[in-house]
Amino acid sequence: MKAYILAVCGAALISALVTVLLPEGKTGKFINGILKLFCLLVMLVPLLALFTGGEGAFPSLSGQGSMEYDDAFIEKMFARRAEAEAASLESYIDEEFSVTADVRVGWENVEYEYTVSEVLVTVEDFGIYADGEHIFIIEQIAEDLSGTYKGAEVTVR
Repeated sequence: MKAYILAVCGAALISALVTVLLPEGKTGKFINGILKLFCLLVMLVPLLALFTGGEGAFPSLSGQGSMEYDDAFIEKMFARRAEAEAASLESYIDEEFSVTADVRVGWENVEYEYTVSEVLVTVEDFGIYADGEHIFIIEQIAEDLSGTYKGAEVTVR
């Protein structure tokens, strides 16, 4: 229905713009008559489709047709999203736990939906923590990320 209303409004606007630019005289009256017929035709297209058994006035705009996804583009965008999420996690771990870590995010494309399947965190520098305290930091990071990424395998080393 939106497509039909937009088509009628567009036809009316085009007709109005052309009418403003038309010269006076026989040519202007002729073109004005053709524009009126054009607007009438645009308004009657759904009725013609109804009588001829067509699917609708604007099948490509009505959402009735099928749509194909670009799998390569979706995969690329999901990979970028995983990279951005890994960078965000690296800065979060640095701010929250004061350690430097390398984060890898594994993801899956399940019915064109991005889902995180695994998170691998490799702590590169424990910073100010002593030798024995790094074990507690690893456990805290794993616990924190497990709460955020439920259903995903979280590994911290």
